[in-house]
Amino acid sequence: MGYFMSKLILDFNWLLGHLRRIYFMALPENEEDYEKSRGYYIAGDSATQTIAQLAGGTFLVSLMLSVNIPDATIGVITSMASFAALFQLFTMQKINRLKKRKLFVSLCVLQKLFLALIFFIPLMSLENHAAQFLIIAGYFFAQACTQIGTPATQDWIATLVPMELRGRYFSRKDAIAVFVTVTTMLIAGVIMDKTAGPLQHIGFLINGSLILILVILNFWAFSCMKEPRHARLNAFGQEMHGHLARKNKEDAPARQKGVLKTEILEAFRNPDFRKAFWTNILWLTAFYTSSPFNTSYQIKDLSLPFTFIMVVGFFGNLIRIAITPMVGRMGDRYGMACIYKYSLVGILLNFAFMALSVPSNAYPMTIAATIFSAIGWSFAGIGLFGIQLELINEEKRTLQLSILSSIGGVYGFLVSFLAGRLLSHLQHTPLILAGRPLYAQQITNTLGVLFLTALILYTKFVVQKRETQLHP
Repeated sequence: MGYFMSKLILDFNWLLGHLRRIYFMALPENEEDYEKSRGYYIAGDSATQTIAQLAGGTFLVSLMLSVNIPDATIGVITSMASFAALFQLFTMQKINRLKKRKLFVSLCVLQKLFLALIFFIPLMSLENHAAQFLIIAGYFFAQACTQIGTPATQDWIATLVPMELRGRYFSRKDAIAVFVTVTTMLIAGVIMDKTAGPLQHIGFLINGSLILILVILNFWAFSCMKEPRHARLNAFGQEMHGHLARKNKEDAPARQKGVLKTEILEAFRNPDFRKAFWTNILWLTAFYTSSPFNTSYQIKDLSLPFTFIMVVGFFGNLIRIAITPMVGRMGDRYGMACIYKYSLVGILLNFAFMALSVPSNAYPMTIAATIFSAIGWSFAGIGLFGIQLELINEEKRTLQLSILSSIGGVYGFLVSFLAGRLLSHLQHTPLILAGRPLYAQQITNTLGVLFLTALILYTKFVVQKRETQLHP
């Protein structure tokens, strides 16, 4: 017994040492390590984006409709990911004090397993109200953990990619991620169509299993990345770990009251941070006023089949994949804000075509809307993130990204909640224009067009002007 206990303790200590090397001692030693880490991030982010699509959009809406959750409520629930960003405010200081964040980010990734589990709930013999609660609770918990880990993840990849490579790298990453995502979604969409009706629970089982596999891939890819952050150093500039780090640990400063408030106020005193903040707010206003309700509109009111939506999305995203690298290089050359405002025009036209969509013209309008969405999204996410990295304080990047994300998240949720109330009201109020019935989502998409117009003008006359001053 003593031999086996000793061997067990020895094996356990070996495992702890191995994990310490993976998560606390993975410094990049040369450019090759940086390049490999950027490659692993592309793999992990491709899994992340695919998970987000398989656990959202059409698939999540179908899951919620299967347990009789109303349309307006679905729009609000899909925005809970944004509201979950509020938790970043309460965790950002503790995360910022972490010398190494790789383990923290990797553990946050594992919580996405709950996104897989919610698709197994229809297999259980549960009342609708119980199934509704478990789906909403599981979705919210997974999104909260994801949001808490997002600023640390963004700071991590920002340290691995120099500014002069960001446009090209992030566009290449997005092109690969989009290809992986739309290919997987096309297959999953066909499966959901084939299993519609009495076999729908089988489709949910397959979808949940795909998410489970992708979460494991995401965790593995991030675990393989190097982290260019130093732990506590000794007098020779070498990292200390284990008992050496504990022995030489400096006394932690007394916790100050109002530190969170001070950080927020300090950020808002900076005019560049305010520009990044208002750019984010205008974008969230436009996006959450219209986008969360379009999937249910396509399925219920326009009666479009899964396969059609997925095939059109697939070919639209082939266009996005083809042009994203070129647009990324243009972002490096002409500036993030300059190209960002043009990408917003594509999303504006997407909302405009959705506002004009009715059952009689649903097929051509959906094709046009999808193409312009793909063109717009070829740089919209890259451009917004690039603008934030340019305008916020690099030394406090994690904190200020958390502030932007958390405040923006709560704001986005409130916008989607109010838009959901408006949608519910409009759906119960007969709307007639020129003798023809008007759908509620036509109104919300029209509002999205107006808000995007305001954002495009703000980007051109405020943000782009400041970017030119920073990088003449």
